[in-house]
Amino acid sequence: MTKKAPPPGTEKNISFPEIPEHQLSNGLRILVVPDDRLPQMFLTLVLPAGRVCNPDDNLALVSLAVEMVKNGTHTRSAQDISDFVDRRAIDYESEVLMEHSFLSMTFLEDQLEPAFELLTDMVSNANFPDEELAKTKVRWKSHLIAQRSQPNFLANERTFKIFYPNHPYAKVSMTPEHLEKTQRESVQETYRIHYGPGNAHLLMAGPIDGDRAMELGNRFLGSWANGEAPSISYPQPPDIEGRLVCLIHRPHSVQSQILVAGRTLPKADPEAIALKVTNQVLGGGASARLFLNLREQKGYTYGAYSRLKSYRHDGLYMVGASVKTEVTRESIEEIFKELEGLGERLPEAKELERCQQELIGSFIRQMETSASIGVLELDRRIHELPSDFYKNFIPEVRGVTSEKVVELARRFFDPNRVVVTVVGDRESVEKELRGIGELRVYDVHGTPL
Repeated sequence: MTKKAPPPGTEKNISFPEIPEHQLSNGLRILVVPDDRLPQMFLTLVLPAGRVCNPDDNLALVSLAVEMVKNGTHTRSAQDISDFVDRRAIDYESEVLMEHSFLSMTFLEDQLEPAFELLTDMVSNANFPDEELAKTKVRWKSHLIAQRSQPNFLANERTFKIFYPNHPYAKVSMTPEHLEKTQRESVQETYRIHYGPGNAHLLMAGPIDGDRAMELGNRFLGSWANGEAPSISYPQPPDIEGRLVCLIHRPHSVQSQILVAGRTLPKADPEAIALKVTNQVLGGGASARLFLNLREQKGYTYGAYSRLKSYRHDGLYMVGASVKTEVTRESIEEIFKELEGLGERLPEAKELERCQQELIGSFIRQMETSASIGVLELDRRIHELPSDFYKNFIPEVRGVTSEKVVELARRFFDPNRVVVTVVGDRESVEKELRGIGELRVYDVHGTPL
């Protein structure tokens, strides 16, 4: 007897919880997601300063400033902080993104006040000791050297430099020279200028209510005050006309890393959700057109995908694949073929429904915990998305039509207005690439050849 899988169910629209905002007198905004099912707390401080805040001549400063807050305060050494979090099982993480920075802690409920006190000490009393800065520079220098051997990193870096010349979004990576010349005073000043409570958000998720959160916020962080960050200028980036091919010479590579990119929309654009669906059709998963073509039909690669990189003022789509060197040109042509087909061939009903379900399923999975719900709300607020964004997300995804997919594809996924970055062996692929568009050749450090 042959058994058939049951048809997939259709999820109902979700009710995203209302997350009220409380503001301290110093400007710090506090968000609370109460959840008493587990005795675990999640604390995240989001600061409106990221890589874009680095000066042009030193892209190491912001990352070092965030890293160094855990390496010593006026009352604790780096070892004291390390021992403190170990004894109390506090999981601490920090990250610097393009436009924001995160400091996060996860811990058991009974460690709430000690964790709060430690966070306060780090953000308001960091003293950036010279010896810890020296240790960090040694560790990071090895990482930066290794980074230059990674094709994905090299392709991404070159793509952003082409799309955003003399622009804050080009500040994607520091160099060993930037790291080496950085002094304690410049790190300390960077932190003082850019990191303070104004326009920052503090998320608390777990067994806590709003009154308790405000009491803790006022007691520990109410007196925190730093300088107000200067405004950042975002010039209009130049349009990409025609095809530009950037070859990064990585000697003796047996594969080519391909990255095809084009300009799309900022994060908060009203058509951003429809753009997500369009990208999902193109290359959002293993059932999308890129994967089925380059892997399943042609066997050029283990996987080919597309993704969206969206910021406050601009956005890109990026199609990536690592392919056998001998099929580099053919793979690029197949990517062009899929980009062109996206604007010519209406998605069939089943294809469109599958892509919509994938996006909806991914969204619902991001709501599994109070912490992840809080992170979604943080993302909405820091990118100034509408207050009903999550309430309307599923209906808007479902409402995207095949005609809308084709319309957006014709506007943004034009294979004749792209930057193609290839990381590979110059002797093996340069001749083939010359017929695609204007060719520029670089070494792995970004120096033109």
